[in-house]
Parts: sequence; structure tokens; C-alpha cells
Amino acid sequence: MTLIKERAIKMIQRMPEDNMLYVINILQNLEAMSIDKRKDTKKAQMALTQILNMEKRLPADFDPNKELQEAREEKYSNFG
Repeated sequence: MTLIKERAIKMIQRMPEDNMLYVINILQNLEAMSIDKRKDTKKAQMALTQILNMEKRLPADFDPNKELQEAREEKYSNFG
């Protein structure tokens, strides 16, 4: 066990029983946050993989600048 975990356990042992509900609540929230981070990382990695796979399917004559210009013209043509 690491020194930090030992320190946390000693602090918890010194606390009165009345405060244990708060400690449990805090620990549950921290645990949920760490699980969410892992899920977010996995989702981000999957999204990157999908993007990279899509990139391989673009036509050889694909021009990103032309596509961007056309998209801007389409979106903002009504503002002129």
C-alpha cells in the first residue's frame, strides 16, 4: 500500500462515525469521475480511429480548401 493510501486510511480511522456518510459520498464521486475518464479516453480513441479510417476513403482529388470554401459559401450566403 502506498504512503498516500495509508495516510488516507489513518485519517478515516480518526474521524467520528457521524462523518462516514460524507466520506463514502466523496469516495463514490471520485470513483465515478475516474471511471468516466477511462470511458472518455476510450471513446476519444475510437473516434480518432474512425476519423483516420475515413481519411483513407477520400478520393484522390479531394481538396479540403475547396470543400471548406464551398461549405462557407453555402452557410453564409444569406448574410450578404
